[in-house]
Amino acid sequence: MLYLDPYTRRSYTFAQLKATAVSFGNGLRALYNWRKNDVLAMFTPNSIDFPAVMWGCLYAGGIMSPANPGYTAAELAFQLKDAGAKAIVTQYPLLKTVREAARQVGIDESNIILLGDAHDPEGKVPHFTEIRDVRGTVGSQRPRINAREDLAFIPYSSGTTGRPKGVMLTHRNIVSNVSMQRIGEGYNLDWNGGEKNEGDRVLGFLPFFHIYGTKQIPQLS
Repeated sequence: MLYLDPYTRRSYTFAQLKATAVSFGNGLRALYNWRKNDVLAMFTPNSIDFPAVMWGCLYAGGIMSPANPGYTAAELAFQLKDAGAKAIVTQYPLLKTVREAARQVGIDESNIILLGDAHDPEGKVPHFTEIRDVRGTVGSQRPRINAREDLAFIPYSSGTTGRPKGVMLTHRNIVSNVSMQRIGEGYNLDWNGGEKNEGDRVLGFLPFFHIYGTKQIPQLS
């Protein structure tokens, strides 16, 4: 088991995470005409589905832009416009805010996607598990990534001294930072560690919309 939600007991193994991410990434390409460097905004509290959606976006050649789920519609709209978001993923309780922010910047409601345990009872907003290439139209050819130059994330600063500012992070930036984390943390963890030899565990409590929290995901993977 790679990830475990302590409240719902839902979990992902590494194989399940990879399969779900690939399925979602191919679904983006097939249903949303997803292209390299398209931006997917994430407006959600921590969720066990966050890693699958994140990796799926990167698999499809996209860029992730996580946003603080405490934002108002106007604050979210600023980030959506500034980052050039093509679509946005959220949870059902935040749908009203997302719809208003999307309306302000001209993102069609069809480009809003849900994750988490709750689905839209009206069936208007799809859950990310429904975003699939069921016809097999995109094939296995994926966008080629230049790790040194192509962006992986555009997180935003807190805006303490003005408007929040997008920080452009390449794939190489993320890999380098995770490699540094592994020196201090990763080599102290073992798959059969712990008192009962069931494996060491890491509590992922940092907010995933913050870049350090986001980097916990590949660190744990």
